[in-house]
Amino acid sequence: MQKNRRVYSSFSRGEVVYVDLGTQPHGVQGGIRPCVVVSSNASNHCRAPQITVCPLTTHIKDKPVHVQIKSDEVNGYHLKQLSDLLAEDIVTVSKDAVRGTVGFIKNDSEVMDKINYALKLHLGMIEPQYKEREVR
Repeated sequence: MQKNRRVYSSFSRGEVVYVDLGTQPHGVQGGIRPCVVVSSNASNHCRAPQITVCPLTTHIKDKPVHVQIKSDEVNGYHLKQLSDLLAEDIVTVSKDAVRGTVGFIKNDSEVMDKINYALKLHLGMIEPQYKEREVR
């Protein structure tokens, strides 16, 4: 006999959601903040208890693994102001931590291409298109 399994909300890649990231150590995004769902739609189905997201911040920094997202690049409710996607803070969260939806970024948009590039760069799947300054 098959056990009844819990049904969760379904999310789509590119959806912008408010997520409670909890309390984190210094330098890691925490609290309730907008995030972009970056896990594949195949992983975001109603039986999966988690999604993978990248948090957004309004503290803009010029880093290769950050993607600036303008408010009009989010369809739906829109972001309140220019935000930076932090690919280095990619995290898998429980769907129970999602507090609401802001809108979505189209998968065939230029900004999603930039997000894909930033994720690949952060995970070491590609080499940077330019030489980064040496950190001392």
